[in-house]
This record gives sequence, C-alpha cells and structure tokens, in this order.
Amino acid sequence: MNDYRIILASGSPRRRELLAEAGYRFDVVPPHESAECGICSEGGPAALVVELASTKAADVAGQLKLSGRLDDRCLIIACDTVAECKGEILGKPRDEDHARQMLQLLCGSLHRVYSGLCVWRPLAEGASGQPQVRLAISELRMDPLSDAQIDDYLATSLWEGKAGAFGYQDRPGWLHLVSGSESNVVGLPMELLAEMLKSLGLAKQ
Repeated sequence: MNDYRIILASGSPRRRELLAEAGYRFDVVPPHESAECGICSEGGPAALVVELASTKAADVAGQLKLSGRLDDRCLIIACDTVAECKGEILGKPRDEDHARQMLQLLCGSLHRVYSGLCVWRPLAEGASGQPQVRLAISELRMDPLSDAQIDDYLATSLWEGKAGAFGYQDRPGWLHLVSGSESNVVGLPMELLAEMLKSLGLAKQ
C-alpha cells in the first residue's frame, strides 16, 4: 500500500493502537465533534454506526480538501462503535453517573458491540471512488459485578470516551467474548478492515 496515504478519521487512541500494531502506516485526522454526536438513528445500532462512520469519513474528506491535502492517494478509514444491551443503545457516557447506569445494565447480561467501518478513496475513479461501508458485530457477556467493583472501576476514569462505559482491554476477566472479533470490541474490526482493503485490490504494507 505504499502508493496510498492512509488517513485514520478518528481521535481514538485505541483505534490508532490497533492500526499501528497491525503494521499500517497512517496519518490521523479526527472528525469534527459535530460528526460524532447523536444517538438518533431510528434503524437501531447497526444503522447508526454505519451512518456515523460514513459521516466521519465525509467530514475528514472535507477537512483534507479545505487544507489542500486531498489527493488521489488518500485512503480514508473511519469507524464508529456502540454497544447494545436489552434493546438500549450505549454510546459514550456523558459523565460518571451515566457510566454507572451503563455498567449496571451490562452486569450479568449478554450484549453486543456494533461497529460501522468505512473505507473510502474520495478521488478514485468509478466504483473505487465510492465509500465502502460494512458492519461488524461481536457478542459478549459481562460477569455480575458488585457496587464496590463498579465504583473501583469508575475511579480509574478508564470508562471515559468508551461505548458502553467499558473497554474490553481494561479488565478482560469481566468480559467474555461469545462471538465475533475481539478487535471490534476494542474499537476497530481489523479482520473486516483487511477484508475490505483486499476487496479493493489493496494489500497491507
């Protein structure tokens, strides 16, 4: 992929880590906050993350164009992730009380993590220039937790900025992956990304 300049459309340190650990070379251009807000889709969590991933990619493409950095080598990768439990969509918590409510809902329950992944070469010709958007779903079960365990976790502030107020990488013993991709739970479905890049005729460096 030396012929392309990968742009990660995300401010998430976990997504940066996953992409770097997989050996990709990339630049980071976070989308504006307005492109990331709003749990408002009427189509459920799957439709929501697909829509937001596309919105983030478009926002970053606009930023690159305005700054004169958008060229035919740009390959934008954007992702959005939410958790869903008992029919309730869990995005990033507003504050500690909101995070506590989310964790109490998740405790002892089966839940799902949805990620919308967008791969886009804005200036490519034909079908290659159209945004490619796919969905990844992982299913997990969280152990029952005491109020003290929840309080101890909240005190670490690790819940901040994480869908469902919890990171799979924080306390793996609490969460058990039932199906799907572990990297999807962390925030960027790497297996799906590799598959999408391959379908576009792109191989990892």
